[in-house]
Amino acid sequence: MLKASQPIPETTQWAVFLRNHDELTLDKLTEAERQEVYAAFGPEPDMQIYHRGIRRRLAPMLNGDLDCLKLVHSLMFALPGTPVLWYGQEIGMGENLSLPERNSVRTPMQWNDRQSAGFSTAPPEKLVRPVVDRGPFNYKKINFEAQSRDPDSLLSWMKNLIRVRKESPEIGYGDCQLIEVDEPSVLAHRCVWGDSVMILLHNFSSRPVTVRLDFDERVYELEDRLSDQRYQVKIKHSHEIELGRYGFSWLRPARRGS
Repeated sequence: MLKASQPIPETTQWAVFLRNHDELTLDKLTEAERQEVYAAFGPEPDMQIYHRGIRRRLAPMLNGDLDCLKLVHSLMFALPGTPVLWYGQEIGMGENLSLPERNSVRTPMQWNDRQSAGFSTAPPEKLVRPVVDRGPFNYKKINFEAQSRDPDSLLSWMKNLIRVRKESPEIGYGDCQLIEVDEPSVLAHRCVWGDSVMILLHNFSSRPVTVRLDFDERVYELEDRLSDQRYQVKIKHSHEIELGRYGFSWLRPARRGS
């Protein structure tokens, strides 16, 4: 995908998203590939639509796994282009499969835990669609107000991700290059913009892994932009980065003389 998406005109950008207001379309896959995706993310018939897609929101597709949700959002923001969020994705909203067709993912925004999720003061029966009021993703448990007060919430983490992305012009403007690493579960790439470089690592495995990176002799330190950690580059200008379960790192090398 990274290779096929380049080059494009300098005045354009790809729009990169994980979910939107329609179904997750699988029509470009083979039948075997489509069945594999169904089994992982939409195994029940009412989760599927038009014999080609999935009518679910992202959080329940990933079983509400916070580590996995952070991983896929980190990857989306680390790719060249403009990241696009479907409303409610920043708090991990779920769908309402009792609604017909694509309306399952178009339920009212869950602002708080009060009537109609704070979406409207109108009587619930007057809403254009019912709020999600059952299951683990109901508005009493998943809402903007509660997550705004929780520094460990998905929303708080997303705010920091957006801030770091805005402070990383290498991703938005730079050239993207794949990096070969020994660990098969890790996608590694770098974004180069002038003299500035970002190295982005994403571990798709549920087990921790270690990735070895090699640098030129001028690199002496790595700054992890998403965790505010710094790593000293040691033996023979290389460093081993530990990535946890569905872990990721956005690394900016520091060079002597820069």
